[in-house]
Amino acid sequence: DEGWYGPEGGGHANMSPEEWLDSNQGNDNIHYAVPNDYLICSGISTYDPVEEWPAHCGTGFEDPTYGINWRHYTYIAPEYGSNDNHTGYIWTIDTTDPAQPFLVSKWKLPGEGMKENGSHPQHWIPGGYIFSPHNGDTGPSGHVYYTHYHAGAWMTDHGEIWDDLVWENGVPEPSRGFQAIEQLAETRTVGYYLPAGPPWIENATEVLGYDMADCWASCMIPFDWGLQYDPRGFVYISEMVSGIYVVQFDEDYDPRYDYPPLWTELMDDE
Repeated sequence: DEGWYGPEGGGHANMSPEEWLDSNQGNDNIHYAVPNDYLICSGISTYDPVEEWPAHCGTGFEDPTYGINWRHYTYIAPEYGSNDNHTGYIWTIDTTDPAQPFLVSKWKLPGEGMKENGSHPQHWIPGGYIFSPHNGDTGPSGHVYYTHYHAGAWMTDHGEIWDDLVWENGVPEPSRGFQAIEQLAETRTVGYYLPAGPPWIENATEVLGYDMADCWASCMIPFDWGLQYDPRGFVYISEMVSGIYVVQFDEDYDPRYDYPPLWTELMDDE
C-alpha cells in the first residue's frame, strides 16, 4: 500500500490505496505490462545507427556523462468491461532500474465523451469493453501501440519523455524517482487506425456480414483485440470479425522495406 518500492519511492505517484484502486479515475484493473525492447534517448534507440545519436546521448547507456539519458520504460494499462467514468490510463513507468520504477507520464484516449446530460470530460465504457485498452507492443524509438477495442489501434510517442520531465531541482534525479518530479511529461498522440473492412469492397459491412459479429463483442465493428509490431515498420492488428490488418504509420516507414499496398495498384488500373 505504500508504493511500488517502499514508502519513500512514490511508485504509485503518492496515491492512496483507495485512489489507486479507483477505476472511476482510470486506475485499478491493471491487466497489461508491455516493456520496451530497447533503451531510448531523445527519440532514438540502440536500434538506430550511432551516427544519428544526439550529442547528449553520448556513446550509450554506459557513457559516464550522458548514460543517464538512456531510459527503459514499461507501459501498464487496465482493462474494463464497463466503466461509467473513464476508459483507463496507459501509464509510462521508468524501469531503467527495475528495482526502482517510477511514473513519468500517463495517457488516455483523446477527446470527450457524451452522456444524457451533455459532454463528459473523457470517453467512458457503457459495456462490452468499448474503448478499453487491450494488448500493446512497442517500437524501437519510443513508439507504443495499443488496441482499444471499438476505438481502434492507437500509436503514441514516448521517445522524449525524459527530456520533457520537469524536475524539482532542475536536474534529473532518478534515484529519487517520482518524488523529485514537479511535472510529468506529455505522452504525444501520433495517430490511430480504425479498421473498416477491405477498401476495395464496396459496402464491406454488408458483403462480409458484419452484423453477424459475436455480441460478446457488443455486436459492433471494429473490435480490435490484439496487435504486434514488426521491426520493419508494420503493425499487425487483429480485428475479431473482419480479420488481420497490416498497418504502417508514416513515422514508422523504413525505405529498406518498401511494400506498397496491392489494392492501391488495382484502384489505379481502373
